[in-house]
Amino acid sequence: MPSLEAVCAKLFGRPGWIPKVLWGGALSFVPGINLFALGYLLTYALQIRHNRNFDLPEWSDMSIGELFMNGLKLFALLVAYIGVPLFVGWLVGILLFLFSFGLLGIVAFFPIAVAGFFSPMLLLRALHAYLRHEEFADAWNVRVIVRSAFTDWKYLALPIVTFWGVFLMAIPVYGLSFFIGMWVLIAYSSALRIKNFS
Repeated sequence: MPSLEAVCAKLFGRPGWIPKVLWGGALSFVPGINLFALGYLLTYALQIRHNRNFDLPEWSDMSIGELFMNGLKLFALLVAYIGVPLFVGWLVGILLFLFSFGLLGIVAFFPIAVAGFFSPMLLLRALHAYLRHEEFADAWNVRVIVRSAFTDWKYLALPIVTFWGVFLMAIPVYGLSFFIGMWVLIAYSSALRIKNFS
């Protein structure tokens, strides 16, 4: 079982990753254009699935159409598996706060913390369900996704807490921190599925 440190050493130890990440981070700042950054990340996940190559691909090797379509797919998964749980957690927190007349204070918003912890696991499971046969419909079998995500939580807990910690601390450069965080999460969750990862 690969460690997060081993995966990060593999990713950040390769030459040429900085300009590719800077491009992805810059694109992630711009609404609408960020679909191309998401498409790049999905293309990267497909590359790992096909040939176990953890090097970031060259931006110039991909077509705009491919990036856009893959970006739409990943965006849909982000909305469904991260956006919806976070919204529901926030809504439950607001209701708890109102019904307790504010007596619970910040504790009332615990549901959003739970949603924030588990929603990236749902996203990663949905992503890998899609990657298995490259059938987008496989990513929408919510019951299977939820059940399998809860079996993986112990392996993904540290990477997800790290992702949120870095993302929240680096809010001024949120596009870059999001892109790097997703890159690492995709690589790590993919490495968990590869026997004899090195």
